[in-house]
Amino acid sequence: MNIRYLKFIALLVFCCLQKVGVAQVFKAEITASVVGSQLSGDRLSGFDKAGIMAGAGVRLRFNEKWNGGFRILFLQKGSRLPTKGDGTDSAFYLCRLNYIELPLVFRYHPSQKFWFEGGPSLGYLIASSEEDEYGPLNLRRPFYKFDLSGMIAMGYHLSDQIDFVLSYWQSLLPIREHGSGATFRLNQGQYNSVLGFGMLLTLKP
Repeated sequence: MNIRYLKFIALLVFCCLQKVGVAQVFKAEITASVVGSQLSGDRLSGFDKAGIMAGAGVRLRFNEKWNGGFRILFLQKGSRLPTKGDGTDSAFYLCRLNYIELPLVFRYHPSQKFWFEGGPSLGYLIASSEEDEYGPLNLRRPFYKFDLSGMIAMGYHLSDQIDFVLSYWQSLLPIREHGSGATFRLNQGQYNSVLGFGMLLTLKP
């Protein structure tokens, strides 16, 4: 499977959603977020790797409480250990992972102002790099091309078209092996975790 195949799937699903929208209410949306990410198994902690998430999608209204939708997103993940500014430690590490994400989300509206959504997302790795205080780390074990994640989010209606969104993404399958190759129960390798803060714009039909 390659990026062309993923684009074909995305186009096919988008067309299907459009056809369904003829008989139901559907809305297009644009979203953008600032994200912080971390990579399990690198002996670091904290969402220190800053990045962005941006893209567009289509959302269908099932009833007053439930919506469903499909999005195509660019999402930056990875990990970062910043150099200490006091000069006591020169250690540095940066891992950049850029994905095209294809989430399928389902939204529930408990009230007029708040909503919650979640669902699976398939990520395709389009670029990756690692470096430390000495430069690029070119001989590290490779990352897998796909990242299957679970996503949950909470939104707040600022207006009829604009929502504030808090989201969390977690890899369900490892994105590469541990350096030692060891596994233990549910810990089968390294996993991505991403926390996002952003806005969602619903376009008028």
